[in-house]
Amino acid sequence: MTHRFGLALAGMAALSLAACNDGAQEPQPSEPVTQEQIDAQTPNAPGERSIDLLPDGLVIAPPEAGGDGAVLNFGEGEDEVVEALTAVFGGPQFGSNEECGAGPMTFATFDQFVANFQDDRFVGWMVNGPSERASFTGPDGVTLGMSAADLRKLSTYAAFEDSTLGEEFTVGGNEMLVSGLIEDNQVAVLWGGVACNFR
Repeated sequence: MTHRFGLALAGMAALSLAACNDGAQEPQPSEPVTQEQIDAQTPNAPGERSIDLLPDGLVIAPPEAGGDGAVLNFGEGEDEVVEALTAVFGGPQFGSNEECGAGPMTFATFDQFVANFQDDRFVGWMVNGPSERASFTGPDGVTLGMSAADLRKLSTYAAFEDSTLGEEFTVGGNEMLVSGLIEDNQVAVLWGGVACNFR
């Protein structure tokens, strides 16, 4: 990789699950990125960008004050995706796992958002908490923090039975799905594309 965007050092694919051991594994950064580092890297970034989480990528809305948005589809180059996300979150931390069921993966962790890469291509994403830099919305309006009761009212909601990861679900139409986990009776994690969950 040619980029240098931060400290050196996901998640079921819609159709491709990583089935290995029990429990989920996430990339663990060696040191957290501080708010001061983020602010220094993105001095003019707006405080909260809207990001649409899609089964095949994501869309970053333009800042309210004007400027460019970004459409990041799975299959795009790692450098371009990291650059677009860095403009929102500041530089990431990088990690990798050679033992993912879908094959070796590299992760770029931006605050609570993780971008997954294989062969230098964007293949998946995961968000596991709120961010001061972005607000996230998935298919049918699913959001982090949505109550489990409201989630189950969504027309495309489906429980993922017999998951070893916890109370898992999918939303979206046809074969294009976004997945997630319910914790404490609310949506706690969302992911799309190829991920590194161990089952």
